[in-house]
Amino acid sequence: MEWNGDEVRLGQLCQLFQLASSPDNNIQQQVMQTLDQFSQMPDFNMYLVTCFAKMTNQPEVVRQRAGLLLKTNLNRAQTGSIAPFVSDYIQVHTLMAVRDASKVIRHTAGTVLTTIVLKVGILGAQQTLEKLAECLKDSSADVVEGSFNALNKICEDGMMLVKQMWDIPDQETQHFVRWSAERLLPRVFEYASPQAPVHVRQNAMECLNHFALNWAFNEPKFPEFLPFSSKYLEVLGVLANDTDTGVLKDVCKGFVCVIENQWQCLNPQISNVVLQYMLKASKHPEYVVRLEALEVWTPCTNSPMLLQLVWPMLGDLVPVLLQNMVYAQADYMSMEPAMIDDDNAAVPDETQDIKPRCHKEQGDDDDDEGGQHQGGGAWGAEWTARKAAASSLDNLANVFRDGILDVVLPLIQQKLEDQSWEVQESGVLALGAIAFGCMESLVAFLPRVMELLLKLCQAPKPLLRSISCWTCTRFSSWICNEQANPQAQQVLRSVLQQLLQRVLDKNKRVQEAACSAFATLEEQARWQLVPFLNDIVQTLSKAFQYYQAKNLLILYDAVGTLADAVGPELDHPEYKQLLLTPLVQKFENTADNDRSIIALFECLSSLAQNLGPSFLPLCMPLVQRCMRLIADGARRARMWLENPNEFEKPDREVVVAAIDLLAGMIEGLQGQISQVLQQQNFLAVAPEVLKDTALQVKQSAFALMGDAAKYCIQFLTPFLPQLLPICAQALRENNSATVSNNAAWAIGEVCIQVGAEFMSTYLDDIVDSLVTALQRQQAQRQQLLMQNVCITLGRLGMVCGHQMGKKFADFARIWCIVMKEVRLDQEKINAFQGLCNMIQANPQAGMTCLPELSGAISSLCPAPPALAPRFKQIMEGYKQNAGQNWPAVWGQMPDDVRARLQHMYSLGS
Repeated sequence: MEWNGDEVRLGQLCQLFQLASSPDNNIQQQVMQTLDQFSQMPDFNMYLVTCFAKMTNQPEVVRQRAGLLLKTNLNRAQTGSIAPFVSDYIQVHTLMAVRDASKVIRHTAGTVLTTIVLKVGILGAQQTLEKLAECLKDSSADVVEGSFNALNKICEDGMMLVKQMWDIPDQETQHFVRWSAERLLPRVFEYASPQAPVHVRQNAMECLNHFALNWAFNEPKFPEFLPFSSKYLEVLGVLANDTDTGVLKDVCKGFVCVIENQWQCLNPQISNVVLQYMLKASKHPEYVVRLEALEVWTPCTNSPMLLQLVWPMLGDLVPVLLQNMVYAQADYMSMEPAMIDDDNAAVPDETQDIKPRCHKEQGDDDDDEGGQHQGGGAWGAEWTARKAAASSLDNLANVFRDGILDVVLPLIQQKLEDQSWEVQESGVLALGAIAFGCMESLVAFLPRVMELLLKLCQAPKPLLRSISCWTCTRFSSWICNEQANPQAQQVLRSVLQQLLQRVLDKNKRVQEAACSAFATLEEQARWQLVPFLNDIVQTLSKAFQYYQAKNLLILYDAVGTLADAVGPELDHPEYKQLLLTPLVQKFENTADNDRSIIALFECLSSLAQNLGPSFLPLCMPLVQRCMRLIADGARRARMWLENPNEFEKPDREVVVAAIDLLAGMIEGLQGQISQVLQQQNFLAVAPEVLKDTALQVKQSAFALMGDAAKYCIQFLTPFLPQLLPICAQALRENNSATVSNNAAWAIGEVCIQVGAEFMSTYLDDIVDSLVTALQRQQAQRQQLLMQNVCITLGRLGMVCGHQMGKKFADFARIWCIVMKEVRLDQEKINAFQGLCNMIQANPQAGMTCLPELSGAISSLCPAPPALAPRFKQIMEGYKQNAGQNWPAVWGQMPDDVRARLQHMYSLGS
């Protein structure tokens, strides 16, 4: 396998890579232009691999650049598009570079091999994998190091492939598993010993962790790996006393994996040894070791056996956790200067400082040290030992509750009294960490605690002010609970006063922490905020003038949460003027491609839902903007779906936020939304956006459809011939429980409004899709979706009883089983009205599942007046129809069902 390129061109390429070091921009541009010309050659990659691997007389930087450009080119190639001759040539010669004397070249060779394996597949690189594994036996330390470097990258990608194909392993996956188990891992384990050189031990541990941390050694799915679990645990024990920081870090990662996934080889004795070691490692002088070791304590809270072992260790463990909560150098390195500078409120944010903003889905929960409401950045974005320790204490407090207080409270008090503000700050953090778990036992101390925290909210150091704001609202449930806290209104006033001052703090990160903390308090206080609305609205309005780009995101959230908390109480001219004026200005000045528009739309949606008709004057500009964004997003999505290699994958978050804002306006204005729709029927976007494959787009679009059906069906009706089949298709595909939920709900809302005649054309398709989703969910046990699908089937029965009767036998039994467990509300009552209609149309279907039907009917106890006579008629009819078989049917029913039926309908055996 030899290829002979043009020597002149090879020389020119090497010269270009040499010139690339020039500081002269003109020369660099010439280099790029010439390389672009070279790249048009069909065998360009052959030239690159020759420069990189064969021309050892060239400078290291020239060869490295050739290798990196080769990797980039391979990355761009479509999987399976590289000709076998080219692939083989690259693999053979790159394997030579793995043996190079230069570490830089060896590591570059590793990245090239990883990329080529990714493109040609495990089967297309069998010989390369075998030779790399063979190289681990080489007598040269450099060769072993180079081979390990390549193998670690390949194993990382290989285990990603295994995880992707976990349920149905393909040929590629199975070959990787066999090769790893038979050829690679036995050799790697040989190197994971104290006798091996340090760099080899490091590589061996890294390689083993690619498998262990991805569940390979403890998962019956791949029995080839299971024999390695005990060997791996043995290696961790042997290397636990290593002197190298990198090895110890990986050992700690391994122990966390074993504990977190509760490997079968664990018993109380081994677990205790591991936890004692991890306690020691949690106070290791090297920061990276501590960071990994601290991750073990939270998983312990999920195992009764491990909790029994942790309990006697609390006296030693809690002081270690608190010591790790004091700011370390790593914390400061992960912070922006703005977190420490005292007076920086007027300094504009840099683009890189602004954390990417994701659209908030219902049910999102993000309550780490930074609190909810996008406030995590107030203490740095990186995960640190301080955060790991605080999270561990939080979780331990949640399981041990007041059992931890005897250990932790004296330590917290000691820290709060320390002269160092950093130590004080760690005490405040610890107090916040135990708040949820130990709230009841702390109630007697909380008035004094709150007094101290409010004082520290005014501390000179911004970081101490920030953490004090966060910790205050960790006690929100006590602050707002008039039974547990007789002085609730007074305490709430004091907390609000201090938080609102800090919302306008001169330090941007204190603003962030205070605004986030205030949003958390809003959710708990809700209507209790009404007496303080004037101060709140005045402060938030000022903040719009004061805040830089990053904190505006949290301010939008705080305003939206306020609207949700106090509802119509915000509908006063003064409040609307103070809040809507700056929001309209932001709306007008925020560009379409500025992702802060997501948070702005969420805020406006909350205001629309709660201000109702008062929001009407703002609607038309919002509708026009939303429609433009949705149309542009749909166009981009269509282009990308048709040509994914030519166009960039579109950002759907803005589209979703725009759809949700339209739905929010419908929900808030209800019938009055027709005034907007008469000018511009924005519901026309629904069929178009539902062509998108993105699940979050479908979820929001179906919700929009349901809201429109509920409040303005006449404007939705023209699009229903397109939308109803799309709903049915989504239920059949069932790619997402939330998408299916919304599609089913939308169908139910539509049928109630349009009636039986309109629905008749689509009913068979819709019912078949609902039944398919119901049967599939029965296997997956997604209870909420099953209930919603059954409620929709019931609503269809209420409207289209005669036609639904024909289909009733297809789902009668499972419908009754599911609906028996649904809580009694109007939706359940409506669904059972539909049941009665379906039984009336097809009584025979109920005969096949009389015990289940009886259980479902008995779950409405007492039966609503509208249903009681129909239930009685149905049950008496079935009893009469069963004749002498009735005692046997009656005997199949549980005692509680028989008792309720006897009591309500005088039924018996």
